[in-house]
This record gives sequence, structure tokens and C-alpha cells, in this order.
Amino acid sequence: MQITFDFEMTSAIPVDIDDIRRLGVAEWAADAAARFTAAVDTPVELHDRLRSALSSVASEASDDARRFLLVGIDALALAPFVFFVTDGELTRQEQAEFLWSPTAILPPAPLRSETEHLGVGFSSTLAQREDGVDFGTRRWLFFGQGRTAGALLGPVAPYALAVLEPVAERILATARAEGFVALHADDRVTELESAVVRAGDDWKA
Repeated sequence: MQITFDFEMTSAIPVDIDDIRRLGVAEWAADAAARFTAAVDTPVELHDRLRSALSSVASEASDDARRFLLVGIDALALAPFVFFVTDGELTRQEQAEFLWSPTAILPPAPLRSETEHLGVGFSSTLAQREDGVDFGTRRWLFFGQGRTAGALLGPVAPYALAVLEPVAERILATARAEGFVALHADDRVTELESAVVRAGDDWKA
């Protein structure tokens, strides 16, 4: 499936699966970091961290999703961002499982998302804790005829989530997926908004 985005090269580094297969993860990450730091003024002490983050994101690259490394605050804020389109529509239970995590320590913060080509969608921001480490994620779902589009930002340090969320939103605002026909999903988005419950309760499917 052809997927296209509009994004600023200063705040998002796309992961090219073909280049990774040709060069290998380590060489691709080094080249991508070098290109970025040549174009964007980045503190030298953060170059290794940027290269390491790119290597981590590249190691997860696959044909069934598009990946970016989002960059903010002179490369102090870094986070993976993944966009995917399913072959079929996710069930309500599958939607709930994606939008929620059992490691969440607070109720999700829900938000309606409006995009040009994917239609109206729903997102949830989660504060999570695993193995004593706190981090944030944000998840989006958009509803199409016979397909569902989704995106995941994170895991990311809590302080960086607010910095990188606007970058992800700008990418999604103009994202196009070949063959994706957006549904008028206002009713489903309203249902999901009403499904946000108190801490300790289960997400309603």
C-alpha cells in the first residue's frame, strides 16, 4: 500500500526499509544521523544518542508499517512513531486493546482528531509504568471502509511527550493511504470518548 506524508525534515526522520535492507541497520542509522546533523544544528554530545535511537527504530522496520524517529528540542526529545493500515476493520475489542494498556497508571486522556484524508479519528494518551520506569504513549485510530488506520507515538519520556505530540499530529493531518476511504465515524469516536473510565476500571469494548 502506498502511504505518503507531509513532514518537516527538521523534526522527523523517516525510516526507509529498502535502504536498511541494502545497508544494514547500523550503517543506515549512522548515515541518517549524519544527514540530519548536517542539516540541523544538533549538539555534538547528542549525536551518539541520535544514532542509537535511529538504530533502535530501524531494527523494528517492516513492510507492514511506516516508521519515523521524531526529534525535538535539539535532539533532546526523541521517540519512535509508527503508522499502519490493517487489511480489515478492527473489531471493537481490538480497538480497545490498542487504545489501552494494562501498564497504564492513569486513565487515558482522550482526544478527537480531524485529518484531511483519514477522516475523524480518536486518540488516547497514556501514562505508563513498566519495571519501575515511567513513560508516555499516544495512540490514534482512524476508521475506513474495510480498513483501520492507526498510529503509535512512543514509548517516550513523559517530559518529551508534549513536545513530540504536535509533530505526530502534523504528520497525521495530511497522511494519505492508497485505497483508504474514510468513514463518517463521529458516532464511534463519541462512543470511544465515553468509554474512558476511572483508574482501576476496565476499558469498555
